[in-house]
Amino acid sequence: MMLMLPKTRKFKSLVRRGTATVEFAVIATFLMTLTLGTIEITRAIQVKNVLSDAARSGCRLGSQPGYTSAQVTDNVNAVLTNNGITTTLATVTILVNGSSKDVSKASKGDQISVKVAVTIANISWNTPLFFANSEVESETVVMMHQ
Repeated sequence: MMLMLPKTRKFKSLVRRGTATVEFAVIATFLMTLTLGTIEITRAIQVKNVLSDAARSGCRLGSQPGYTSAQVTDNVNAVLTNNGITTTLATVTILVNGSSKDVSKASKGDQISVKVAVTIANISWNTPLFFANSEVESETVVMMHQ
């Protein structure tokens, strides 16, 4: 006696295959968005570390006597260039006791602060999805003038 399989088994297999395709399309969209968001956040954190390093280096130079704000900015730009960030995209803010003036005019004990910022759209590895109009800023580094 020969065993006969119902004709519906083949139909159910095709339906299941279609269901798996739809489920994959839904999950793949979610996973792709999650992956791109993770890449975007990782790049922002990496750039923030580079900007903080540049600000620290510039502030260290600015806290020493005999240097000007232009030399501090050049130092910050050198650190940014060494780390692959275009210097024309960065905004360097140098303050002496909270006001914008040249560090060469600072007296002993004055606070020198340096902050560097760049827009995410200019430094992102992919097209920014979540933070397109945002900026990445360094920590504001403050040191006493010597």
